[in-house]
Amino acid sequence: MMRLLFIMFLASMLHICVVRAGEPIVVLNYGDSRDTGSTLGEYGTHPMRTDPNAHQMHQVAEAETLSHIMAEYYGGSGLNMKFVELAILQFNRKAFVRGNPNFLFAGKRLHLPSVNQIKALVTGQKSESQRSPSNRNQNEIFFFGG
Repeated sequence: MMRLLFIMFLASMLHICVVRAGEPIVVLNYGDSRDTGSTLGEYGTHPMRTDPNAHQMHQVAEAETLSHIMAEYYGGSGLNMKFVELAILQFNRKAFVRGNPNFLFAGKRLHLPSVNQIKALVTGQKSESQRSPSNRNQNEIFFFGG
């Protein structure tokens, strides 16, 4: 009798283990760029990353959004798109209705900043375009709060 109970107990435990093993398992696999410590990785060939001083000009078409423009020029660059949006807004205040990135005037010509210009805005460093007296405090991004 004891053997029968023991065998039934083992069978039920084996059934529980088999049922639990049927659950999905998630495996995270990181590419070689993380193993070697390289920060460029797959983004290293993007034009904005190969030449950090390269900036672009863009003529806004009708029904075009800032998201579309950012995806076209900065997509796949590995840059944080929120910082890119803020930088474009800072460099092109008159291209947006009341400074709102959701309302862009068609026909305006946008200055799309380089990686170094975005970095200078975020870190508060002065670039060559910011050193002139007419641009004082115009091309800076300030963060408030925690």
